[in-house]
Amino acid sequence: MRKLFLFTVIAALVMSCNPKNAEEAKTGDAKKAGEATGTSLSVNTENSTMYWRGVKVGGEHTGTVGISGGSVMVDDGKLTGGTITIDLNSIVNDDLQGEWNEKLVGHLKSEDFFHTAEYPEAVFEIVSAKAVSAAAPEGGVATTHEITGNLTMRGVTKSIAFPAAVSVSGDKVTAKTNEFSIDRTLWGVNFKSRTVFAEFKDDYIDDKINLKFDVVFE
Repeated sequence: MRKLFLFTVIAALVMSCNPKNAEEAKTGDAKKAGEATGTSLSVNTENSTMYWRGVKVGGEHTGTVGISGGSVMVDDGKLTGGTITIDLNSIVNDDLQGEWNEKLVGHLKSEDFFHTAEYPEAVFEIVSAKAVSAAAPEGGVATTHEITGNLTMRGVTKSIAFPAAVSVSGDKVTAKTNEFSIDRTLWGVNFKSRTVFAEFKDDYIDDKINLKFDVVFE
């Protein structure tokens, strides 16, 4: 009976460390972007947000981070390129209060995680937007494109590709995603990674970070 109880507890902890509702982004070496053509539309920073979710043994933390700039190029109703700048110093946690909230946000900005003193921004450069079609998951959005681009964070650039719902209407573009995940260790964010450090077998933070974008360009 005791063994069964221990097995149940361990299984619950393992399940709690799996990112929720997140397809992992395709990741690889940085890709060369072609020449973007068409009309430039600037990001509406007030109406654009990136959501994040980090998972650890027995729990998770969630929040947002601001988009501080960027633009896309649109030619004949199609995205041909663009960039999005993410202000890592604007990171917010929404599940803790008071002192614990301040400690977590301070830790996320430290060298253990995003090292914002040296790398205050992350930049996503769009390489391509390929038309696809996928039904909406429960509580999510139906996707219309696979966005491929280069994500630069902590001085490291990797290519990522993920599905998104993109709408181009006149002089306005909206892009939304369901939660997708990236492996933080590929950008040198290694704190308490059990794949990097053998000693964190039972007290670790999942390598995957879940992200979700809701971006408006006008």
